[in-house]
Amino acid sequence: MDEILTSDRGSLQRITKAFCVGQAKSGTASLYALLSHSYRVAHEPERAKTLKMILRHSEGEVDAQSFKAYLRQRDQRLNLEYDIAWANQFIIDHLLTVFPEARYIVLIRDPYTWLQSTVGHLISRQIPPDVPPFLNWWFKPKKYSHTSHDRLLEAQGVYSITALVNAWNHHVQTCTQLLPPERCLVLKTHELNSSHQQLADFLQIPWRTLERERGHLNKSKWNGRLDSLVNTNYLSEVVNSMCADSMTRYFPDVSNAEDAYKLWGQNCVEQQR
Repeated sequence: MDEILTSDRGSLQRITKAFCVGQAKSGTASLYALLSHSYRVAHEPERAKTLKMILRHSEGEVDAQSFKAYLRQRDQRLNLEYDIAWANQFIIDHLLTVFPEARYIVLIRDPYTWLQSTVGHLISRQIPPDVPPFLNWWFKPKKYSHTSHDRLLEAQGVYSITALVNAWNHHVQTCTQLLPPERCLVLKTHELNSSHQQLADFLQIPWRTLERERGHLNKSKWNGRLDSLVNTNYLSEVVNSMCADSMTRYFPDVSNAEDAYKLWGQNCVEQQR
């Protein structure tokens, strides 16, 4: 959820504009690292203003036409080829209208390691002042309150498991239902390192222009474990009940946290990206 500066390197050729609509903590910073060497790309461009616009739009203070006008003006001002931001998931309908030829990269991380990383981020990082009001709108704590199973999260000031899991599932459902399949590439976060050619082909750029040696950015600084705060059986129950369709489609072999960690082939600390 941290903002990274725009790359100022010129692109090697004129390419099709693309937006990443990956969830927060799904590898958006790593995707930025892959593209930033050769292309005009930004991670969370004008995040504070965009989040404020989304909130104002949800409250009826900004209409759709004004929102689209802002996106056009921002595009002219920043002149990006690739816009990578977790906030893009909330403005897909506007992006499709304003940029009818654009392509979309959807990063989907399994919910178990996503929860591990997200909870760790909320506990260990200083959240920028523009983000908390948006998080409350996003995670809906009044609707998804804590239970006896996640009181330790409440004590840490972190949203309930149902609130977080609902947000994960909503992202998957929204992206896969709204984005046209012919202009959408779905990449699973744990497969990002092995998907360079697929990414390059989708974006119609040379594979060699991807900066493959930079590694992962925005790694977690939290050394804790989610299972020390939430019972693993409860966690599995919530995921399997709230995300059945999404899990069947993207993670059919994952029914618990242990299955999820096997996807990565790494130890727990390395998975907290």
